[in-house]
Amino acid sequence: MVYLDNIYWGLLIFPLIAAVFTLPYALYQYNKYGSVSKLRTLIIYSFILYMLIAFFMVCLPLPDWESTVGNRWQDHLNLIPFRQIWLYWRNRPLNFETLAAYAQSMSLWQLLFNILLTVPFGVYLRYYFKQSLLRTILFSFLLSLFYEGSQLSALFGLYPGPYRLADVEDLICNTLGGVVGYQIAYVFMVILPSRDEIDEIAITDGKRVSGPRRMWAVAFDYLCSSTLYTILCGAIAVLTPDFYAVFTNGEIYNWTFFCLYSMVLALLTGGVTMGHGICRMTLVSEKGKRASAGQIVRRYLFLWLFTELPLIIANLIATGRFEFVNSFVIIGLLALSRLYFVAYFILEVFRKEAIPMPHDRLSGTTYRSLS
Repeated sequence: MVYLDNIYWGLLIFPLIAAVFTLPYALYQYNKYGSVSKLRTLIIYSFILYMLIAFFMVCLPLPDWESTVGNRWQDHLNLIPFRQIWLYWRNRPLNFETLAAYAQSMSLWQLLFNILLTVPFGVYLRYYFKQSLLRTILFSFLLSLFYEGSQLSALFGLYPGPYRLADVEDLICNTLGGVVGYQIAYVFMVILPSRDEIDEIAITDGKRVSGPRRMWAVAFDYLCSSTLYTILCGAIAVLTPDFYAVFTNGEIYNWTFFCLYSMVLALLTGGVTMGHGICRMTLVSEKGKRASAGQIVRRYLFLWLFTELPLIIANLIATGRFEFVNSFVIIGLLALSRLYFVAYFILEVFRKEAIPMPHDRLSGTTYRSLS
């Protein structure tokens, strides 16, 4: 039941880690291959989930803080290999009854658990990370050493004293589990595409600019522009304390700043913003030639008009004296403004091929993959 609780906590925390990891992972994949492989993503995220659950298996459940006060690391360290097995069999005869009893003992199950704990680690190392047997042995040993070190150091000083036994037997079993996983990995290498095949497919797919690729480039550009915008707002607020308009209408000004930021970068670089560069793509004309300055300006002007102009009008009405139209008109304008984002998201993310949006068509621009 304790193991099930550890798996539950791993599954609960994994989405939070995945949310933080997703943007840099996607940008790295687009930068290296030009696309994100679904199989690679499944492998990487399953590896993160496995490592998280394995760590929880070793360290959870956590004790009360007071119960570890006075615990010494010397009393929680065993340097005798298979000490529990030796103590079990020391005064027992070797017969069927004792073997059957030992098969149900906690000592045996603990040993098997420590072997099974790192079997997936060995599989990942050989199949995806393409490590040799010697490296698998080394990395499995180091992983086990990390586990034992976390136990002996009371979770690296989180508790006043250790609460679990650091055992040399665990080092041996965990390392053995990595070796077993290395051998089992051959089955996955026969069934699944190799790492090289996954890379080749990703590079081939990366020759076209997909919808999700555009979306991640916009996300990174928006992250950069929002960071810069926040810094500028903070500086303005310090220098001019009475300047509150930016904070009152922060969403409008933030997106406006994003459009200007992207337009200026595209003009200076010939169509490559920071997000475009990381995702290895550039703005070009519909004929595939370099986008002109006029096209770039029109692109971001129309993007701003379709997304923010209704919001600005709604804000002006809301601050006026037109109570009789406030309810319906403001809601309609807000919905119209956000409808463009919804359509953009659906067309970019849920379709394999990128669909031109109105600001693409009106500006005569599209994207091309950088070599």
